[in-house]
Amino acid sequence: MKQDWKPDELRATSAEIREAVMPKSITPEMVGGTLAGLTEAVAEVVETLGEIPREHVRVEVTACDGQSKVSAEGATVRLDVFAIGGFPCTAMPRQELTADADGVVEFDVPHGFKYAVSSHIDGLGASFQLVFDAVAEQRDVRLWNFPVGVWALGHTDLAHYGDDGWEDEYYTAIPFVTPMRMEEVPEEIYLWAQDSEKYPQNEGWWYIGVLVSTAETTFAIGKNSLSDKTMEWCDSRDRNTLFPLMDYAVQKRSTAHDYDAAIEKARTDMDGNMNTAKILGFSPTHTAARWAASSPSDYDEQRFLPSAGQLYIMWLNRTAINAIIQQHTDAGEEGFFLLPDIKPGTTGQWTQPNGRWEYWWSSSVYDSLCSWVVYFNGDIDYTSYTTYDVRAVSAFHFEY
Repeated sequence: MKQDWKPDELRATSAEIREAVMPKSITPEMVGGTLAGLTEAVAEVVETLGEIPREHVRVEVTACDGQSKVSAEGATVRLDVFAIGGFPCTAMPRQELTADADGVVEFDVPHGFKYAVSSHIDGLGASFQLVFDAVAEQRDVRLWNFPVGVWALGHTDLAHYGDDGWEDEYYTAIPFVTPMRMEEVPEEIYLWAQDSEKYPQNEGWWYIGVLVSTAETTFAIGKNSLSDKTMEWCDSRDRNTLFPLMDYAVQKRSTAHDYDAAIEKARTDMDGNMNTAKILGFSPTHTAARWAASSPSDYDEQRFLPSAGQLYIMWLNRTAINAIIQQHTDAGEEGFFLLPDIKPGTTGQWTQPNGRWEYWWSSSVYDSLCSWVVYFNGDIDYTSYTTYDVRAVSAFHFEY
């Protein structure tokens, strides 16, 4: 039933509370009266404008020890809900949801907001961090957790072909990892999560890149991930622009701050996909983030500008990453680019496999002029008004 909104009474109650603060006490009746009035007011707004539509999200966590499926019960799903580009820009506090016995969590997100999800299981690597816009009535998301390490990443496509034409056909994909690229992958490795009743048809398997998996973040390095030219952090029109909802080391360089502590903090940023979504949601003219997000990729792949922490992890694991990239290249796969590394037999001579020294823009912002940059030798620094390389990485959502 529609309630009458009585602003005069609300204001009177509010005045009573203000008068009671000094020196009297606030009574339960006063607080209750104000809350009741506010509740009635909100109810009237909802009745007038209609309930805010929400996307109902069901996240299913699936985990693998490298060869077989393991329980995802008790997995932690990190949820970040934010809105940027409109008014007001809002970021909800990060939530940590616990998966049930089936590895499932469910939640609602108001339409118009973006949200980022990743799953974390003790003893395994994190899942990809996936970012979505809340626009649908409902959505099913699958997050995949693999062991910590550097792996050759592939996937298999599964299908169900019914007797009633297209209406009874459906598909899914399952990722798999192997320590190095294999000429023939055993069935039990690439079909480790197959539901043979729901998806009886196996469409084969493919390698797609390199998986870098840690307890805090996981990302993939695929084809065409290095910009062919160096580029600026942003277009000139957006220099000296501050992004809402971003964690800055300092807003103005004239402000005193602990630079070493800022570097260490940059190394802990693992939210590259979410950072990229925030940057492009507020300013689509930011060159480095735009290139990473729009570089050629598959439809089930979210490309993004990695954070400073993710780039540093990539640098730390460069030798293992290069070994798998070289295998992909030797197998005739085009579009993979080796990382700079120390020449064998030397202690400080670096290779330039792509013909230049490489300095990589990150999505971790330093100040209003630029982001942090990770150098080919692992150093992290800031700069501005110059051109550097972009190394895109990927988050795959293996579903159709």
